[in-house]
Amino acid sequence: MTISIIVTFFVTMFVIFWVWMSVVVWSLKNGISPMPTSDKVRRKVLASIPPNTQGKIVDLGSGWGNMAIQLAKHLPHCQVIGYETSPIPYYFSKLWLYFDKLQNLAIEKNDFSNISLKDKSLIYTYLYPGAMKVLKKKFDDELTPGTIVISNTFAVPGWDPIQVLEVKDMYNTRIYMYIKSNSNIEAHNAKPTDYLKNKGENLIHNP
Repeated sequence: MTISIIVTFFVTMFVIFWVWMSVVVWSLKNGISPMPTSDKVRRKVLASIPPNTQGKIVDLGSGWGNMAIQLAKHLPHCQVIGYETSPIPYYFSKLWLYFDKLQNLAIEKNDFSNISLKDKSLIYTYLYPGAMKVLKKKFDDELTPGTIVISNTFAVPGWDPIQVLEVKDMYNTRIYMYIKSNSNIEAHNAKPTDYLKNKGENLIHNP
């Protein structure tokens, strides 16, 4: 009995250590640890997404899957895809999805640099400044006019947001919201109300 307990203890500790090391290694490789989106930020983001949003939505760096799953529940008429490279968060989110059984959500193990954003209608991301520089070029090259981009904490360099939402949490987290135009000049120069008036629809609002 004692030997069984000791073996179980060491096996458990090994698994915990292996999981921890995997997360650490992939965090160093990706430049950021897989931090889940907080409840306050998630609620603010979901409340600010136009209810008439259509098409494909992607969560770039979906981590543990909490934001991707909530996006899929919030917009059941849209196809949501979460992309994650770190193995432990990826398999955790796949397990979570297995129990939630959301038909409009897919979790894929892939780097965002390997996917096309051309047919996406909304992008959500919670990455880090270095990744945002890489994404900025993809956004410029691949996003179609009208695509909504929502970035948690880190801005898209060179783009002026249509709106910045501030969450009342311990970090005063900022959520940057953008709409891609043909050249981004319109989005760079317009104030939120002017831009939305020109579009003729309430694309983004501040709850």
